[in-house]
Amino acid sequence: MILASNIPAGESEQGNNFAMINSLPSDLLVDVLTRVASSSFTDLFNSKLCCRDFRGATEEECVLQQVSIVGFPVIHQWLKSEKVSWFLNRCVEIGNPEALYRQGMVEYFSSTRMESGLEKLRRASEKGHPEASYVYGIVLVCMGGQSSVEGLKLLNAMKGSTTSQSTRFAVFQDCRKRIEAFIRTMWINNNLAGRQRRSCCHENTSRLKQTWDGRSQVEDDASCEACKWDREVSLFCDMLR
Repeated sequence: MILASNIPAGESEQGNNFAMINSLPSDLLVDVLTRVASSSFTDLFNSKLCCRDFRGATEEECVLQQVSIVGFPVIHQWLKSEKVSWFLNRCVEIGNPEALYRQGMVEYFSSTRMESGLEKLRRASEKGHPEASYVYGIVLVCMGGQSSVEGLKLLNAMKGSTTSQSTRFAVFQDCRKRIEAFIRTMWINNNLAGRQRRSCCHENTSRLKQTWDGRSQVEDDASCEACKWDREVSLFCDMLR
């Protein structure tokens, strides 16, 4: 018989901690790993190596739907690692918002799979992905007709409850900044040329001003909502050129 006093304190404590974690109900374990996945893929991968129960939990769909893929390249089809490509494709299939957004952007603006790409952007938007909502809304506005109405409704919803014009511009400016950085990693074949439509015939009265931290911010004097959205569409289309 091995006496507890003969077991090193560190090993005893580690064993107790492992036993406590291993005794967690499966649904609670999945919930914990979902939170881990949303902040760090590396931490999720390390958790997967702990034991068989952890490995099974890390492969649950709800975990992969929330896993962070920020550190992965955009065009994962170019990767030599089949395991990484399989993992990213799996994230798309399951409905990971960031994976859907990335693949949707590539398909719609780089390849000829525009219908499939737009559908992925729609799905990512429905899951609350801000950049996907912005891009999907702008594309719908460019389509005109009822699609334009739906696009404006989506873009207006991004403003949330704020009524401040400066706050709204800040929200969209930050969103555009992230999208522009993403677009720079892509080869653009579809720049929405010929699809950009003006919703209003008023003269453009927007101008640039410098903020306290040196950034350029658009200041719009127009009271017409349609003019403001025309300007927003123009800003996005400029990023594609």
